[in-house]
Amino acid sequence: MKHLIIIGVGGFAREVYWHAQDSIGYGDEWNIKGFLDGDVKLAPEEYEKLSAPVLGDINTYDAVDDDVFVLAIADPSVKKKLIELAHRRWGGGEALFPNLIHKSAIIHGTVKMGVGNVLTPHVSLNDHVVIGKFNTFNCGSGIGHDGVVGDYCSFMGGSGVAGFGRVGNEVYFGTGALVLPHGKVDDEVYVGVKSVVFKHVRKGQKVFGNPAMPI
Repeated sequence: MKHLIIIGVGGFAREVYWHAQDSIGYGDEWNIKGFLDGDVKLAPEEYEKLSAPVLGDINTYDAVDDDVFVLAIADPSVKKKLIELAHRRWGGGEALFPNLIHKSAIIHGTVKMGVGNVLTPHVSLNDHVVIGKFNTFNCGSGIGHDGVVGDYCSFMGGSGVAGFGRVGNEVYFGTGALVLPHGKVDDEVYVGVKSVVFKHVRKGQKVFGNPAMPI
């Protein structure tokens, strides 16, 4: 039996704790051991909301053989920084970061997926979708057929990419944000809440609106 440790102690980490208990493998392949502080210390009353112990932080915790980890942080740049730190401290083995997949997620048999992804309730990855590693898909988000997503992206609730869409690395989609068919989003982009990408958002832009425009 493996022991799952949630990296992060904020609100999303608390959500992942509950989602994990309805995810594939819980109780059979792994149980939940606790949380690790990531990059931000919380007020004492926020720690009291956690339903499992805080085992330390990512800078000081010494992983043991039965530990596996899930990253429960939404900020793409922070995710990348913490994973690089984890690899330096605990080694680069991909087995340390299994995909956390809620039982209600829909994943077509042709999907190709890297490691460390988090799929919460009612996420859909459709025919011939390809996604990289350490992506977060919050409730009701999804990728349409033939879509491609890079690494360290975060899709908040109800956001998604339509068929043949392309998304780079370290991209954040606010709640309800959408990429239309054949749309393209380059690396390190922030797409605001309920924004709609029609064609192409270039690297490093922050866009908002319908159609999504730089702000």
